[in-house]
Amino acid sequence: MSGDGDLRRALQQIQAPDEIDAQRRGWSLARAAFEAREPLSWERRHRGTLLAAAAAVVLLAAAISPPGRALVGSVRDAVTDENVTTQPALTSLPASGRLLVNSKTGPWIVQADGSKRRLGAWWEGAWSPNAEFVVVTRQREVAALDPEGNTRWSIGRSGIVRGARWSSEVNPRDTRIAYLNGRALRVVGGNGQEDRELRRRVGISAPAWRPGEFELAFSTVDGRIEVVDAETGRTVWRTVPGEIPKQLVWSEDGERLLALGDESLRVLAANGRKLFSLRLAVGPSGVVFVRDSHRFVMVRYSPATGRSDLELLQAEVDPGEARFLYSAPGEFGSLAISPNGNWLLVGWVNADQWLFLRLTAARVQAVSNISQQFGVSTEGKPIAKAFPTSVSWCCPASP
Repeated sequence: MSGDGDLRRALQQIQAPDEIDAQRRGWSLARAAFEAREPLSWERRHRGTLLAAAAAVVLLAAAISPPGRALVGSVRDAVTDENVTTQPALTSLPASGRLLVNSKTGPWIVQADGSKRRLGAWWEGAWSPNAEFVVVTRQREVAALDPEGNTRWSIGRSGIVRGARWSSEVNPRDTRIAYLNGRALRVVGGNGQEDRELRRRVGISAPAWRPGEFELAFSTVDGRIEVVDAETGRTVWRTVPGEIPKQLVWSEDGERLLALGDESLRVLAANGRKLFSLRLAVGPSGVVFVRDSHRFVMVRYSPATGRSDLELLQAEVDPGEARFLYSAPGEFGSLAISPNGNWLLVGWVNADQWLFLRLTAARVQAVSNISQQFGVSTEGKPIAKAFPTSVSWCCPASP
């Protein structure tokens, strides 16, 4: 009997060939069958997709947490209409914390009770540590605001200012802000003092502070990823040339760095060593780390099918098999993880919705009419032109 048990366990550990693609084909067939039924209203027609999201949450929970693994055996029972709620407006957040939403009308702060405040006609904003302040940019100006929108300090520059990012507190109340001024990379104290140029000419991606350090990752004009000591200006390490990234994201422990481009993803260790890289099809993409881990969720777009997938990967030398989490027609925009790590916010651009996916239970909360709630009309224009460009769920700091 012991031999039979060993054989059974060995067979259970074998992964079927093409398992991930088979999952995707299964989802496509199931959804096609659902949508082939009689014409329905928009709300009812997309209910199948939202139910699919609930199933995806179960899979994601299994990959992330021990409680989640217990849910896998009851997917059929867990995915019901009772697990999916759709609201026409954002009336509250499913977890504590605050959102900083970069909209076409400027940055907005959303409180846990759903109340919103527009910070003004700024182009972009990013949180300070613990969401005490917001650094904002527009044209030739960088400034720090309090959550009420009052200006604490402001600096004018000769070139276009963008990509401002606030560091963590390395020492009590001691922070820095990095930003792009034209093609130069500059750093200023969190109090608006001692503004200086760090590099004369860099790539177009926003810089990223390593958590707990005054070390700053940025891209060079030839696609190298460089980390610099912002206090001394000394280069800590630099990679070989590559694709210029559009997003640089550190893990919360500062031990992993993701460099996401239009056609590739590079996964780096804290010392600059490349752990692995992936080739991507051209299209919408994004990455976010799962709280307190080296796991990350990535948006991967397929031009052939016009669909976006969510996949879970490991930022390790051996990343293992990517776990397929969820798929929907069209484009996914911003990703954000709640401060308690239990919820994933996914911007579903084509549906003008935010999906809040519970990571430890089969629950999905969908909120519609996102663009209009942040002051942008969708009448006569593609939703992609009106949908918010990014969302940060405090805390930690913005990506």
